[in-house]
Amino acid sequence: MGKKLVIIFPGVGYTCAKPLLYYTAQLAGEYGYEVIRLDYGTDIHNFRGRTMEDLIPVAVTAKERILAQMKEIDSTKYEDILMISKSIGTVIACKIQEELEWDKKTVRHFWMTPIPLTLPYLEDFSGLFVAGTGDPYISKELVEKAAFEHPDKKGKIFPGCNHSLEISGDTMGNIQRLTEVVEKLREMIE
Repeated sequence: MGKKLVIIFPGVGYTCAKPLLYYTAQLAGEYGYEVIRLDYGTDIHNFRGRTMEDLIPVAVTAKERILAQMKEIDSTKYEDILMISKSIGTVIACKIQEELEWDKKTVRHFWMTPIPLTLPYLEDFSGLFVAGTGDPYISKELVEKAAFEHPDKKGKIFPGCNHSLEISGDTMGNIQRLTEVVEKLREMIE
């Protein structure tokens, strides 16, 4: 069996230590993936602007910061590359794959709470997305449209869930949803 790599692309304020990224990375490691956890820098993880206009330059800066590290990866050494991403990490992962011209047959994506800038990549890139319909950074209509136009890429849509795939005041439900997300990744890996 060939080598496998998973690269974890965090969001703004949602580092690799947060539940969605922590447990998906842990699961990939259990399936024999070499794990690379990216960090964009404290200034980006502490960034407070939250409009799409605010996030575009932040995403560009984050991508530029990790590009050198990503160029050092010889993608031809791996038979399977999985990019697990959250929020702005979803568009950064796609732009990195595009810019480095990594083989679309080798790379798969697991997009969690994608932002609108990520949606055009659903057309050409392989993977699954999970999203909530109560996410303030992407409208319910855009989530449902993406699910309708790309049914093969829809992992799970969580009614009423925010950008962390949670509902305030529903701790046990939030844990269940986290389990469902990790289960979707497991199904994708197997």
